[in-house]
Amino acid sequence: MNSQIPYIILLVFFCISSCSSQKDIFYLQKSNTDKTYNLDYNEYTIKVDDILKIDLKTNDPEINLLFENKNAYNLNSNKESILYNGYQVDVNGNIHFNEIGKIQVANLTINQVRDKLYEKITNMGILLNPLLDIKIINSHFTILGEVNMPGRYEFMQNNLNIFEAIGMAGDLTITGKRSNVMLIREIDNKKLINEIDLTNINLLESENFQIISNDIIIVNPNRTKINSAGLIGNSSTLITLLSFILSSIILITNN
Repeated sequence: MNSQIPYIILLVFFCISSCSSQKDIFYLQKSNTDKTYNLDYNEYTIKVDDILKIDLKTNDPEINLLFENKNAYNLNSNKESILYNGYQVDVNGNIHFNEIGKIQVANLTINQVRDKLYEKITNMGILLNPLLDIKIINSHFTILGEVNMPGRYEFMQNNLNIFEAIGMAGDLTITGKRSNVMLIREIDNKKLINEIDLTNINLLESENFQIISNDIIIVNPNRTKINSAGLIGNSSTLITLLSFILSSIILITNN
């Protein structure tokens, strides 16, 4: 019976390791397939240094040509030229749009800017029924730490979520700490730090599920990765230590 002690210890050790690794790695655990989760995305409000792409069209092809020339970009333009010729929000929260002049857009949503621009164009008699399409073309987030491709990523969709952002960075590494991802967000000129648990299904209904421009995501290493940098956690050291313990147990049980 005593001769089986080393094998029992090894079995317990590997069972514990296996259980903890699954709990630490799986996303959105204990999900309920019968429940519907409400994804409540907030409208982004425009900030200083945002760059707007504004497309203005009418039912008159000749007038469209005039405004296409003023906009200085078209479907064949590359991203750099669109950014260069876009409407950047200045330090006072304004853009300068063609013949209209200065327009205050900071702290407004895209829909509010569209309504405001439409009203100015029609009231000034420039166009009667313009069709406006407005996009923010320099939205971005930065993701660092235990992901396969850390860096800064740009996006144009209004409703980007945390899993899409992680997917753009090639997913977390196996040693990324999924239960405590840090999200740094700027609100009212203040930096706020939020903790995100990617293993918790309730994340789907959290305000931190949505990623907005200028967000910074930091994925810290889990305990396995941290331990591997130390003496006990180093794999070769751990194997040597286990071999010593097992040898000692065998010698004791045989005496």
